[in-house]
Amino acid sequence: MQKANNILVTAPSWVGDVVMATPSFRCVRENFPDANITLLLKPYAKEILGGAPWFDRVIEYDTKDKHKQAGKYLSLIRKLRKTKYDLAFVLPNSFSSALITWSAGASRRIGYVRDNRAWLLTDAVQRPKENGRFLPTYMGDYYLRLCTSIGCKVGSKKTEVFVSPESGKKIEQLFSKHGLTSNSRPKVLINPGATYGSSKFWTADGFAETAKLLREQKDCDVLLVTSPDEKDVADKIVDASDGNIVNLSQDRITLELLKALVDKCSLLITVDSGPRHIAVALNKPVVTLIGPTDPRYSRTKQEIGKVVRAPVDCAPCHLKTCPTDHRCMEQIKPQKVVAAAIELLPKRKTRARKQ
Repeated sequence: MQKANNILVTAPSWVGDVVMATPSFRCVRENFPDANITLLLKPYAKEILGGAPWFDRVIEYDTKDKHKQAGKYLSLIRKLRKTKYDLAFVLPNSFSSALITWSAGASRRIGYVRDNRAWLLTDAVQRPKENGRFLPTYMGDYYLRLCTSIGCKVGSKKTEVFVSPESGKKIEQLFSKHGLTSNSRPKVLINPGATYGSSKFWTADGFAETAKLLREQKDCDVLLVTSPDEKDVADKIVDASDGNIVNLSQDRITLELLKALVDKCSLLITVDSGPRHIAVALNKPVVTLIGPTDPRYSRTKQEIGKVVRAPVDCAPCHLKTCPTDHRCMEQIKPQKVVAAAIELLPKRKTRARKQ
């Protein structure tokens, strides 16, 4: 394996994929302990990697706003070229991610053969196949394969995120604000995860009924968190919940605080979303509702959890909007979700009665 003084790593775009890429980030650092490593990532994903020890520099690459402007994009390229990168790992599959490492002048560029971009790479890696067709693979392994393709040794495949003490204290204060600190009941966190598109979303009534059944069958608190852009989703769930959910969405939970919130709760109920992978990285139990996506992309032995799916013949389709009746999610029953949740919740100890 070649020596590298300066390394550029381009991070995936989606929050969940960034978390699943953390074994690769760690692998690069472990195999190049003395190198100067730069991470290029989307601004909204930066907080997910707060506290991570693997990078010397993090540069934001804002493709939706700032760097859509030609002048800003060229300024970023000039900034990258000054570093004279020996090596670049292109984790995303997009053409633009390969183009920026090529434009940055990285001497060696490793990435998958996708989107007619092989000519931009010095090491164009073929995607995993079975019987001549692409084989859906857990994304953590998919990213690590780029590292091993050039001889990197893998120490651990575990995903990892870091929670700061300050964030933990803020969540404790938030719990106090909502009257959640005076009891020792388990806290179940619901995250509807509608950012990807409506196809992944369950129903407001489904989440509300799940909260109601959990409160009836288990002595627990049920909390709701959404992104700031999902206020309407949160309102629908709260309106249907009949007072069974504590709505934390109005407190504007950032990704940094979300890590601490997941860490403070006993269980997460969500869809195939970024918060699911945060829970996995923090070794927290999670119930995941999967409809339009192939579970093989996110299945890992590290996960303490259960996947709930409906047996439909049109899934997985990976469409962001369902063109028909959304049966893959509509047919998931709250009773099944609650049963999975209760199985994962910690068993509370009871005091023995005095004779």
